Parts: sequence; structure tokens; C-alpha cells
Amino acid sequence: MLALGYLIRYRGRVDLIAGYDEKKVRDPEGLARFVGTNLLLLGAGAFVILALEFLLPTYAVVFFAVYALAAVPAVSLLTVWGSRRFETGR
Repeated sequence: MLALGYLIRYRGRVDLIAGYDEKKVRDPEGLARFVGTNLLLLGAGAFVILALEFLLPTYAVVFFAVYALAAVPAVSLLTVWGSRRFETGR
């Protein structure tokens, strides 16, 4: 996620975004910043969860479940909904 986030956010590789269609996007730079930043946040969150799992192994399953069942879906939905503002005709 960190590598993809970096490529999209800082290198402008919007072609790496699933479902990207240049005909439907009015601001590819803005979309790259938005999606790339969200991927970087998810990647950083994964590292935080990994660190917590090493520090508190008793709660490893809980940390993973919170990340996988709450953080990833929440950020994913926000990314999909937020990306709509970069579409043409909106």
C-alpha cells in the first residue's frame, strides 16, 4: 500500500487506480493526491498495527480485526465516495 500510495500521490500514476478512466476524470492531479494519500494512510496504519502486535501479542487478533474489519473498509469507502468529486459532470 505504501508503494502504491507513493507512486499514485507523488508520481501521478493515476493509471494504477482501479477503474481509472481519463475520460471521466476532470482533475487527475487532485485524484492522485486524494487516492495516494489514503493509500499511504492505510499503509502507515498497517505498520502501526504490526508494531502493536509485536508489543502486545496477546491482543494481536484484536488489533488485526480492528484494522481489517473497520479501518480498511472505512478508508476504502471514503476513498470511493470522495473520488466522485473528481469526476466530470459533478
